[in-house]
Amino acid sequence: MLTGSVVVSCYNQEDYIEECLDSILSQEINFDCEVIVSDDCSTDRTQERLRAYSDRNPGRLKLLLRDKNVGAALNYHGVHKMASGDVVYHFDGDDVMLPGKLQRQYDVFKDNADVNVVFHKAVYFSDDNSYSSETRYPNADTEMVSLISLEEMARWGAIAVHSSYAYRRTSRRAVIDREFMEWFFVIDSLLPDKQAAYINAPLVRYRCNPSAGSYLSTTAGKIKSYTIYLNDLYGYFNSQPRLRSDLYSNFLVTFLAMARSTHKCTAKSLIFLFRNLHCFRLQKIVETVNVRKRVGPEKQVR
Repeated sequence: MLTGSVVVSCYNQEDYIEECLDSILSQEINFDCEVIVSDDCSTDRTQERLRAYSDRNPGRLKLLLRDKNVGAALNYHGVHKMASGDVVYHFDGDDVMLPGKLQRQYDVFKDNADVNVVFHKAVYFSDDNSYSSETRYPNADTEMVSLISLEEMARWGAIAVHSSYAYRRTSRRAVIDREFMEWFFVIDSLLPDKQAAYINAPLVRYRCNPSAGSYLSTTAGKIKSYTIYLNDLYGYFNSQPRLRSDLYSNFLVTFLAMARSTHKCTAKSLIFLFRNLHCFRLQKIVETVNVRKRVGPEKQVR
């Protein structure tokens, strides 16, 4: 039987972490699953609340409470390295699991030996509940679980929120200590010939406040995230020749989204755009655009 690990990354989430942990510990599952929480030296009362919560739930949490801030990337890498389960679920400390999340993703792994990553839909919401919008499904059909090939993941790019990601621990081979977008590890887990799966059900509430302090709410932050993502894409483009037409479609749609969102582009991306025009495939680009439209929330607040 497979085992599981839920790894929670948090920083300055004193108002949210207890609701997050309640939603995890209340999951009904039929497999052994550890819960590990790593706090990146929060400046608020997050660590105090984590200690008190752990005391109220003895033996149910493993805590990594840092006394020095290492940044989101190293905090993420550190807590994922602590995971010992066969299936690892990433979760952010301000999100909320919906009933059935852990078991439904687990069952997909158990029933599909060639699936290394499983995502699902999400409900975006604001603290005051004035905003709520469900994400949609990448495929036009209504199957409950859709299998996604390596080529499709290379083509479509990021299609789910971070707190929907689960993966087989043994499928990750890349060792990095830098910032990244989760899509980098999805491709790493699928190479050379594995699949991902997408569950057609919302299994997480994803916190998304209109005035949130996330770097994605600023132009500089968006440029940073796009740049990290595109650099990973360039790396796979160079190392995986068979995926180049798929990766180029991903690049072009992302490049246009960046230009529209930030009104900026880099010289590196322009050079890549024109140097690799021979990889342009209209059908793949149209498909990527349609998938990106489908997987976002119907209503956007930022």
